[in-house]
Amino acid sequence: MRQPTRLIRDSVDRLKLEISLPGGRYQLSLDDRAVVVLTDKLGLTERDTVPEPFVPFFVAMGDAWFPNQRDVDAVIGDLPSSGMLSSRERSALVSYVTESNIAERNGKRVQSALENSPIADDVSSDDLQIVDLPSLPDSLKPSENTSPVPQASNPEGKVTESEKPERSKAEILSELERIQGIGPQRAGKFAEAGVASLEELADSRPGYLSDINGISEGITGVAIEGARELVGRAKPAAERLRDQTGVSESVFDPALSSLAASGVPASEALPKLRVLYGPSVADIDVVTGQQAYFLAESGYQTPYDITQASQEELTDVYQIGSKTAENIQSAARSMINEQ
Repeated sequence: MRQPTRLIRDSVDRLKLEISLPGGRYQLSLDDRAVVVLTDKLGLTERDTVPEPFVPFFVAMGDAWFPNQRDVDAVIGDLPSSGMLSSRERSALVSYVTESNIAERNGKRVQSALENSPIADDVSSDDLQIVDLPSLPDSLKPSENTSPVPQASNPEGKVTESEKPERSKAEILSELERIQGIGPQRAGKFAEAGVASLEELADSRPGYLSDINGISEGITGVAIEGARELVGRAKPAAERLRDQTGVSESVFDPALSSLAASGVPASEALPKLRVLYGPSVADIDVVTGQQAYFLAESGYQTPYDITQASQEELTDVYQIGSKTAENIQSAARSMINEQ
């Protein structure tokens, strides 16, 4: 039984979409534009159900993304898109689709999503604002004013942006190369495009940086996620996996590093590595073989997956009643905490 799409929070308090696809349950990273639609326009909060017709548009426009974007065209057809929309939801979706600037490279994806959407009769291709977006926002372009301002002009003694010494290319490259999967060549391409620090990279949107010549969207995801970890905005992926499975970080570090070099960001790798290295639902003491089968069929493969579900979601699984769901979830939490 396919589970509904939910708005969830990850371990570092970022909102994400949790969706069901033929391969199981997946978490999609959200950019600010999608978060505004879901929280401000629709008033959704954590664990709320997300109207399915929004999902293909979020992905097609690059506001909800699989870090390994090579899979988007293959996966986008499997995204849930049916379902009724209230008048408020329909209005919000129409506004989002028609008022947002759409990168030219995403135009065909958005048009395809529109053809299969409940708002197909409300929006035509001519209503879409498809533009050739700049490769980088102004905030990432090197400043033209590199001359230091005399200290006397700043009586409080605070260092302003214009007073900060210009960093050498070697310093920038050294900092960017700290990211797993970003070697000298890739760091050089980011630096040439105007990225001058980990902070700037952490603040970037994947849609902009993927325009850099020679940098794939997968590598963009690797760079941004890696920068966010290094500046402290996200818990290190290996540490998160250790917490969720009980397996040592030293086991996951090499796997994450090699995957990053291939353009697979941690957010995409985590669900798969958690299943490969960690215990499964069948290892939960109170779960029978029959229950384990139906839980796995519904997308719950690990104890961690169980802890992230609501009681209502678990009772939707065949052979799982409310009391059983409560016992399984309690046992799953204990199992994770003991490891």
